[in-house]
Amino acid sequence: MANPTKSPAASRPEAKPAHPAADHGLLAQLVMDYWKPAVAAAVLALAAAGSVALYQRYQASRIAEVTEKIGQIAASKDGAQRLTELKALLAEAPAGARDGVLFEMAKAAQDASDLPAAALAWEDLSTSSDAALRVVAELGRAAVLVSSGDTAKALEVLEKARQDAPKTFALAVDRQIAVTAEASGDFKRAIEGYERMVSEGAMQNKSFLESKIEALRAKVESTGQKSNG
Repeated sequence: MANPTKSPAASRPEAKPAHPAADHGLLAQLVMDYWKPAVAAAVLALAAAGSVALYQRYQASRIAEVTEKIGQIAASKDGAQRLTELKALLAEAPAGARDGVLFEMAKAAQDASDLPAAALAWEDLSTSSDAALRVVAELGRAAVLVSSGDTAKALEVLEKARQDAPKTFALAVDRQIAVTAEASGDFKRAIEGYERMVSEGAMQNKSFLESKIEALRAKVESTGQKSNG
């Protein structure tokens, strides 16, 4: 007989079966939560890439524009006027066009006999990222220094250029060192320069160079300088 004092056992709620639609909804929400920032990052990356491409095209067009202006100035202006317009062009030139402007400025300054301006332009150009152009700039700067009467500084510039010059420029630098040293009366250094030219393969001038070396050795003997010969 059932005990009337006992209450019937509380009925337990039946467990609801998992609903596939609810799971899919949760998964979709998770995907959306992570997908949105990923898409945003991808959009930003594409925008950045597009901006870089636009900037590069703009820079290329500016370089082409400045290059064209350099030609126009060189063809239509002379002397001090050419130098003035090139200086103005340099102020607005993008980095990729600066070397071309500086090169023309150096030549224009020399043509106008403005040696300080030429020396400054060559010096600025000697910081170029192009190794060959740096050597050309040092040769130009040395030539201006010689014209200004500062052969000692010119030789210093040339010796530095020789250390950094690509092999294809070694002969040109050594020729300038030899000629500058000879003109300044530094016959020992001139001999060294001419001897390097012979060893570097200036065979078409070998007999001339050898005669120069012998003549300079005679001068060394007469002046009491010491040579390596």
